[in-house]
Amino acid sequence: MSNLPHRHLLRSNSYSRNLFPLLAGSVFIDCGSTASHVDPVTTMRWETDAPKYITKGVNAFVPSAKATYPDLSELTTVRYFPDSLPRKNCYSLPVTPNNTYLIRATFFYGSYDNATTLPSFQMAIDGTIVANVTIENATAFVYDEFGVLSRLNGSVIFLCLSRDSSNSVPFISAISLSSPLPGNFYVPNDANYLHERKYYHTKYRLNFGADRLVRYENCQSCRFPNGRPAGHVLNPG
Repeated sequence: MSNLPHRHLLRSNSYSRNLFPLLAGSVFIDCGSTASHVDPVTTMRWETDAPKYITKGVNAFVPSAKATYPDLSELTTVRYFPDSLPRKNCYSLPVTPNNTYLIRATFFYGSYDNATTLPSFQMAIDGTIVANVTIENATAFVYDEFGVLSRLNGSVIFLCLSRDSSNSVPFISAISLSSPLPGNFYVPNDANYLHERKYYHTKYRLNFGADRLVRYENCQSCRFPNGRPAGHVLNPG
């Protein structure tokens, strides 16, 4: 766990539904899906993941997802990685150099494999472990969200999953890459922080008083305002 002070990912006034219109270049990956589809509410176009973004892993259908989250069709499939080797299984996400992106990785377990224990595993971005993904409830989805600055000469960001000491099988439901974020998304000091090759990792995003997930029309980078606690500022060192 980093001992760095927490940083806020968003400014206090940045929850407006119109903050991010349809962003050209954004990528939405429905992991394990065999067909692309458009979300009728957000107009996100979800792409299949293989072989364009990854060539490893196995597709699986999650029967309980449709009943649990009927509006989130991207949760109905997963890609999982049953082989212990190679150690890392990586998605290649296309970016333009020296731009700021918001990456969200979503996980809905739904007991797709009928295992008797809940999985945990690690996630890395560009070779740095940024999250320990721990599934505590088989019927709830979790996500990890990061602000990332692409490298000066980089055309891809690598998002990788690997086993931890539990030796659980890593899996993933969906990946979204909002690209690039508007220049005023971060205040100047925050932008400098990203230039130091550090990341923002969402800590909390809560919708007080709500009993359901809130989504907006035509919003391709909308946040999940009832998100779980998801970690700390991370320093790749």
